[in-house]
Amino acid sequence: MSESLLVWLALAIYIAIGLAVALMARRKLGQGMNDFFLGARQIGGFVSALTYAATTYSAFMMVGLVGLTYKLGVGALGFEMTYLCGLVLVVLFGPRFWLAGKKFGYLTHTQLLADRYQSLAVGIVATCLCLVFLIPYAAVQVMGFGYLLAGISKGAIPLFGGMVLAVLLALVWSNVAGLRSVAWTDALQAIIMLLASITALCFMAFRGFGGFGGFAEQMNKEIPQLLAGGGFSPWTSF
Repeated sequence: MSESLLVWLALAIYIAIGLAVALMARRKLGQGMNDFFLGARQIGGFVSALTYAATTYSAFMMVGLVGLTYKLGVGALGFEMTYLCGLVLVVLFGPRFWLAGKKFGYLTHTQLLADRYQSLAVGIVATCLCLVFLIPYAAVQVMGFGYLLAGISKGAIPLFGGMVLAVLLALVWSNVAGLRSVAWTDALQAIIMLLASITALCFMAFRGFGGFGGFAEQMNKEIPQLLAGGGFSPWTSF
């Protein structure tokens, strides 16, 4: 069986399982916008953690962060630490936003801001900012998916075809059961990603270098400049 056929087969299985998960989520879909857009605020911590992992360490990380690490070495850790600063704010203030949203019935954080400051203009500005920043993020995600498919299929799946497929999957899965289907399919992707990443890392380290110690020793010998941690500045994050 050719490599391109294996890629198509794996992709078909992945899409079928993802659609099955989305349809399972639809069975729990209730009535109203609160259930569709927020999963009735009952997604749960475990699924939320997995969907966050899939959203964060997604195509833009698989392509962008890997490329940054290849270029800067451990200096790419600076980007992750910058990102961690924002995550700390989410951990601190996220529960408060959740409680406020539940108490007053907010569907979006822009509604919360507009109500808190008693200004429709604040809500409009916040919404516009979200849209502006979402465009490049979404574009990178779609492009990353296309690049990954084109790379692993060795061109059998063109870049544009992979991008179109990514958009179609996002539209279908998000419309099947709203946030709940997105969260569940994200959780599936996170599990696949984590298992595949750990397996690939262990295989590379033990099969190629005799263990992680040998891997680090070989890196220190061949590419010591990538272990120095230089080359990163806060502007790299932008």
